[in-house]
Amino acid sequence: MPKKSGFQEQLYFLIFHKWKYIVAIIYSKFYKKPIDRIINKVVYVAREKDKEWIFGAKVRRLSRYSSLNAEVYYHNKLRHLPNADAYYYIYQNYFCRCLRSTPGILGKKNIVMFTHPTWSRKYSKTHVVWCLNKADYVICLNSSIKKDLIAIGVKPVILKVIHIGTSSSFFYKHKRGAGAVGFCSNFSSRKNPDLLFDIVKNMPDRTFHLIGNNWEDYDRFKELSNLPNFIYNTKMSYESYPDLYSKIDVFVSPSLLEGGPVPVLEAMMSNCVPVVSKTGFCPDVVSHGENGFLFDIEAGYHEVVPLIEKAFLLQKDIRETVLEHTWENCSKKIDKLFLN
Repeated sequence: MPKKSGFQEQLYFLIFHKWKYIVAIIYSKFYKKPIDRIINKVVYVAREKDKEWIFGAKVRRLSRYSSLNAEVYYHNKLRHLPNADAYYYIYQNYFCRCLRSTPGILGKKNIVMFTHPTWSRKYSKTHVVWCLNKADYVICLNSSIKKDLIAIGVKPVILKVIHIGTSSSFFYKHKRGAGAVGFCSNFSSRKNPDLLFDIVKNMPDRTFHLIGNNWEDYDRFKELSNLPNFIYNTKMSYESYPDLYSKIDVFVSPSLLEGGPVPVLEAMMSNCVPVVSKTGFCPDVVSHGENGFLFDIEAGYHEVVPLIEKAFLLQKDIRETVLEHTWENCSKKIDKLFLN
């Protein structure tokens, strides 16, 4: 099938998306944003069903530490946004959705967090890039995302790399020595479950904790759960995470694609040594051989297992290397963008 030209992609975009995008296009052509906008109120936007999920936790924490008059707005349809001077969207597709339902937001200040590419028929690459270029700033969770967005046409001047934060008070430092290895994620194919399984199976003398949900959907879960060195911590409250991390010396993240992942920061803040794939912000926060170890996303267990063993020998204070990545510092950086 021949590749669409740029004009064909734009035509497809206009035909198959609701008429309100056309309103937004017209609005953006003729409306000139004031140079000096006073920011008295900021709204952090997420969906209703994000309340108990990681996106809900992120907007609550970021808004809590904001020095601006900030509130969190949850709505399933992402319509009828509260009137505000500025908006922060926790996920790129939410901005696209709000732009369609409320094109008047183009007259306000908009900051969008781009997690990782999730192109679909509804939110195609052309569609999302067009929307992102209407924002004031797009926050990239890592350096790799910034490079990728520039390559597909997002304006470099609006892209800012800000690593998401975690809590330095909630996650406390523990002394390593218990000898356990940990994973933390909900099940999905991009979490590289086969590599996780192979690591646990081929390190029978190490105890493994998996923190997460829905791993029952993994087609090898029965075999995994029967391994004597495997402990599945599921349906756990977030309040219990610090104590779970205190049982772990080495934290492994084998993911194939991430924006973060946030659990890596949580584990490092708890003084666990990270052994992580080169995705998301891992290459930004982990210096190989110094405060953790990195491996290629194509790596097999025979490459990762030796790194885990090396991690047990590392004496460095891991927590000290990530203390700058707190919710407070992250929120301050976002506030500066709102006021810039």
